[in-house]
Amino acid sequence: MALIYGGSEAEGNLYFLNLHMTSNGKSLKSAVDLAMERLAQRAGAPARLSDAQKSALAEVDRKTRAKLAEMEILGSDRLAKAGEDPEKVEPLKAGQRAEIEKIKTRAEEEKERIRKGTPS
Repeated sequence: MALIYGGSEAEGNLYFLNLHMTSNGKSLKSAVDLAMERLAQRAGAPARLSDAQKSALAEVDRKTRAKLAEMEILGSDRLAKAGEDPEKVEPLKAGQRAEIEKIKTRAEEEKERIRKGTPS
């Protein structure tokens, strides 16, 4: 721990800076590095993804983006047809929000299955 003086003499501010050194004592570790080390100690190191898993995750992301783009196009088309009538527009918007949420949830579930190595 280091004691650092800051501010004017009238203020007389003292600050304590907690410096964490690596095992070799030469370089500082960031808060993120320290948090990751603690997490690894508690839960074990995070599993590394294989190349096949990485490509499967990328494919899920690609398909999800395509579905969301499709929903946006179809939704804007439906809204245009509904005009400015709030009684027609609100149910369309609510349905679109629900469908978007469903698409995102399915994608996250699929990605979690891929990370765990569970067949779909």
